[in-house]
Amino acid sequence: MKIAVIGAGLAGKQHIDTILNNKNCELDLIVDPSQEAYELSKKLNVQYFSSIELALKKSRPDGAIIATPNSKHKENAELFLSEKIPVLIEKPISSDIKSAKEIVMYAKKQKTKILIGHHRRHNKIIQNAKRKIQSGNLGKIISIHATCWLFKPNNYFNSWRKSVGGGPLLINLVHDIDLMRYLIGEIECVLSFESNSIRGGDTEDTAVVLLKFENGSLGTLSVSDTIISPWSWELTSKENSIYPNQKQNCYWIGGTHGSMELPQSKIWKSTEKRSWWEPLTQTNNKVDETKNHPLNEQLDNFLAVIEKKQEPVCSGLDGLNTLAVIEAIKLAAKRGATVKPEILTD
Repeated sequence: MKIAVIGAGLAGKQHIDTILNNKNCELDLIVDPSQEAYELSKKLNVQYFSSIELALKKSRPDGAIIATPNSKHKENAELFLSEKIPVLIEKPISSDIKSAKEIVMYAKKQKTKILIGHHRRHNKIIQNAKRKIQSGNLGKIISIHATCWLFKPNNYFNSWRKSVGGGPLLINLVHDIDLMRYLIGEIECVLSFESNSIRGGDTEDTAVVLLKFENGSLGTLSVSDTIISPWSWELTSKENSIYPNQKQNCYWIGGTHGSMELPQSKIWKSTEKRSWWEPLTQTNNKVDETKNHPLNEQLDNFLAVIEKKQEPVCSGLDGLNTLAVIEAIKLAAKRGATVKPEILTD
């Protein structure tokens, strides 16, 4: 199968590497107006185009991966959907709810599948945790906490990352919110506070969030890209080798019969009767890290969706509902009050 990559920035290059290492597909073309992307296409000996319109006049890929800035996702995705070409859109699905809904509705109209690149769902650590939760091993889930503290250097912040949609809520915490929905369930309401006291500008650099899930579970999250810390999925999960790995955790899930810490996958339970006066046991449920490649698994799912053999692990609707929670978080911070996300089921 032939796959096009739209946008050859940091995320786009990761997708390109994943495609090149997959025996079931090939990199058909790269679309990106930059000189760097042109030189990369020559190095890889693949077709290069400065626009999607030009690309679709010369080639017809079986699928396209959209890895452009969030605000461009809608117009980029719809050009392929208009030709009934399935797309994998990097997270978040878009920079706002209105355009995200339009993407989902247009894909439905075209009867063409879209996937959203919340690749952590494909991580075997997360798959293992989901099985433990669904099996009742931890009992009823009472609370979950996630931390995403990291420090981004000045050279990370190109122009679009300094504008609306370029802060850690949409870049980083959106992943954590998606995993909370995936592991625990839909979110009923949120309360939040955000700040841009370190970097200023049009977007947040820090936020804290309280969550209430529809099933009664409660959650807390803290995100900042101005804190030196080992406690983030990026630094603890070994998903991406560009981040120096720290043997720490960033998610804690607590239930009536046990608790789990991720990504180290340790489970804590009572030895006999449940009591804070009784000893606790600790078991390690770590997966084989040599076989844990979420981006590869995500691409395999995309290829299977193109062939109509599987459904998306993270659908357009999933991406829309995760974005709805992020929008609710931002609105709650603005209002200083709880907000209900606009969760859709169809």
